[in-house]
Amino acid sequence: MRACFHTTLCLLTSAFVSGNAFAEAEPPPAREGITLSSLALNRILDKQARFFQFPDRSSERNDPELTRKAQEIVADYDAYLGANPKDTNALILYGKFLRRVGQEQHAVGYFLEADSINPKLAVVKQQLANYLIEEGRPIDAFPFLIMTIELAPGQADYHYHLGNFLFLFEDDLAREGIMTKESVRAFMHKSFKQAAKLSPSNFDYQLRFAQSFFDYPDSSKEFALRTWNELVRKFPDRSKAENDYFNLCKARILLELNRQSDAVSLIESVSSKALDSAKKSLLHQVKRKPKENKKTRQDQKKQSRIEINHRFFIPDDPHLKRLRLLTGRIKEEKMLSELKADAIKARFDEENKIIIDLSQRSPNQSAPDREKDSLR
Repeated sequence: MRACFHTTLCLLTSAFVSGNAFAEAEPPPAREGITLSSLALNRILDKQARFFQFPDRSSERNDPELTRKAQEIVADYDAYLGANPKDTNALILYGKFLRRVGQEQHAVGYFLEADSINPKLAVVKQQLANYLIEEGRPIDAFPFLIMTIELAPGQADYHYHLGNFLFLFEDDLAREGIMTKESVRAFMHKSFKQAAKLSPSNFDYQLRFAQSFFDYPDSSKEFALRTWNELVRKFPDRSKAENDYFNLCKARILLELNRQSDAVSLIESVSSKALDSAKKSLLHQVKRKPKENKKTRQDQKKQSRIEINHRFFIPDDPHLKRLRLLTGRIKEEKMLSELKADAIKARFDEENKIIIDLSQRSPNQSAPDREKDSLR
């Protein structure tokens, strides 16, 4: 059943849900205040916004102008941070800019600097977690994600990203003995539930919470059905294909509740061609479904007894020693060179996204980095 759901989830994800599972959790800070430094930073942000609105590539002749604009933004950030080295807001914004243009190795340096100035910024923990995940180190990323919901418990995005992480890396966490698979699924379900609760108008969050009942077999089927019905009620203007998908999900739950007649009615109402395979699979399950018995009805009404407290995974000491060791390890591994404005080149990649490359060696560039550049 879990494998079947994964197939359907992949279908839904590609058809209906857009966005990165580990997208940035916070929008840029509000522009307020009239200090000279805030005005200078706002000018950089305006320039940055125009940079990402650069016309789509029509020919390679656009690249020199794109490079000039990129060099200008990098130089502006360098000048601003030279005058305001402790401005964590600027460090985060610069890190996000670099990450967006493909310079993750340099971006993480600015996130680490912001973290050293203020270790209680949830957005920085999120960015460091993203970096570690992309580096193939999900176990190291886990405590950073836990800290995001500890530092900003009212931010729905952090709970949502944690839920996605637990879904994707369930096997890794279980293999390392950090949590059992059952506990991971319970924690995942709880994370999506909290995200949905905190942001009731966000369709993606409400949908993923409803889907999480399938990933967590110990959840209440009655509650799952109510959740799907509530999703349909709150978002009545979804497409025909989406509503067909919702009906198949509700039908699957009805089958588990031994309400075959109601399930078949919903299944037969589905007409979207893309869902034919899932429709046939559920109809096949109807034929194989055993008769209802009293014990089955009792089991279906059970709620999980697993209660996950995220604070269990937070280091005990007030200085967050474990996270400091991890951030220290990242710094030692990278020894990042300074990004110089005259050492970059901007271009469009195959997906028409703006990317920055190192076009020549920076004065502080390490030997391994020089070797990488020589192979480009």
